[in-house]
Amino acid sequence: MAAIHKALPILEDYDISPVTGFLPQDEPLKILPDPYFAPWEETFCHFNGLLLASRLRQRVNELPLLDAALLVTKAEQRRGYLILCMLSHAYVWGKHELAAESLPAALAVPWQKVADMLEIQPVLTHAAVVMWNWQLLYKDGPRDLNNLDTLATLSGSSDESWFYLVTTAIEATGAPALSKILRALRLVRDNDVTELIQELEGIRGIIEELVAVLRRMFEKCDPYVFYWKVRPYLAGWENMAEAGLPNGVRYEGVDNGEYKKLAGGSAAQSSLIHTLDIAFGVEHHPTGFRPKGASTPANSKPPNGPVHNSYNDASDVTAKATPKTGGSSSNNFIQKMRFYMPGPHRSFLTHLTEVANIRQFVSAKAAETVRSEQITKLITVFDECVHQIKLFRDVHIQMVTLYIVMQANRGPSISHGGFVHQPTRPAHPSDENHDVADDMRSASLSTSPTASNTAGSKGSSILYPQKAIFATPTGLAKKQEEGNEVVRGTGGTDLIPFLRQSRDETNDSKIIPTPVWTKKTVSA
Repeated sequence: MAAIHKALPILEDYDISPVTGFLPQDEPLKILPDPYFAPWEETFCHFNGLLLASRLRQRVNELPLLDAALLVTKAEQRRGYLILCMLSHAYVWGKHELAAESLPAALAVPWQKVADMLEIQPVLTHAAVVMWNWQLLYKDGPRDLNNLDTLATLSGSSDESWFYLVTTAIEATGAPALSKILRALRLVRDNDVTELIQELEGIRGIIEELVAVLRRMFEKCDPYVFYWKVRPYLAGWENMAEAGLPNGVRYEGVDNGEYKKLAGGSAAQSSLIHTLDIAFGVEHHPTGFRPKGASTPANSKPPNGPVHNSYNDASDVTAKATPKTGGSSSNNFIQKMRFYMPGPHRSFLTHLTEVANIRQFVSAKAAETVRSEQITKLITVFDECVHQIKLFRDVHIQMVTLYIVMQANRGPSISHGGFVHQPTRPAHPSDENHDVADDMRSASLSTSPTASNTAGSKGSSILYPQKAIFATPTGLAKKQEEGNEVVRGTGGTDLIPFLRQSRDETNDSKIIPTPVWTKKTVSA
């Protein structure tokens, strides 16, 4: 009797395009068409200027409470969500201001409403700034870095635009892989090794392109600008006690004004990367925990039925479920990031997990007593696909090291002037090259009248590092404290251990095990 298989997912059923993948097939709206939402659009139009003038909070406090239910189409809902994400994060983190623990109802209520409509969380997400924040320079051109621009940025900088657009281009470049993965699953069911090899070769080529696009981040996104000017606004309010939000943020008019602890935007929220992991059987575990022998040996029999890995753990996630707030170490951070994806994409990943068996199939072929040349080629191309995913994560670790860890360790550098008045402070007559970190530590003595008055507000946060000489820096734009080895990501996780483990877990998925570090990896 033939085995009964669950139907393979159909991309269009999950708001996914065979052409553009998880990106919308049509360009995101540049403005909401209903004049009712003019207060949002007018505020958003002057967004960067208001933030620069430290008057954004004032303008937001003057906004009327609008009904997000009047956002009728998906495109309108996405535009509304983008506006509310950026206004809300700018309101919370401010500029040279203490982080705001309470979000006004004029933002909080419609933000929660439109998030529910999109089956996503009311916090800045990968979907908001990457998937729904782009436009084509030439309408008949491709969705690549030579033809993309952002609709909005938090800092007003081209570095921030490039940061988003590289990721948008990755989503566009990876789109063809989705159909190929589904075809590969069909070929597994048909036991068609010849055609399966061809599909895997095509997927391998696409992942190679993803790595090449990711490397372009270094071209036009300056690490200093990103860390000190952009990254603080991308942070959410989970695990952010050290950034000034120990309880999270209270959404006025939502859930009786209870505090929410939500992670900020993260690359781990990319449905494309989750899809590749699921397709190739990459299993992720809570940071710090990796079971011994996580990789299934090539000579062992694979289990029957679907793989019960980290992605299956959330298969019963509902659209309105609230992510756990116990911190990223209490559960699987990557799995938890699915809560921050649009609902249809999350459902697609759940469906894909239930039918994905490419690695099982290849493992079974590898375990056969006689291994033909064709099976050897199948194993090779499968492992090459996994290796490309690993290389993608290698480049990501390099980026995080340069853009975050090194910046945090160095602290702010002040290479130019810009302040008319310098506070009275001890001079360094015998040390012309003293570290600005000394200034930051000295400035932390903000209980003195001089420091307090000069700063304008005790303990004010800094998004411009020059502010460090005036007051105690809070928020994510700060120098790493001596003895503190934890560098938080905008999603709230301890970055480097998390990324390294994710990379190593990817490598574990190969049929024929190889060391994580090879000569090819180092030179890549």
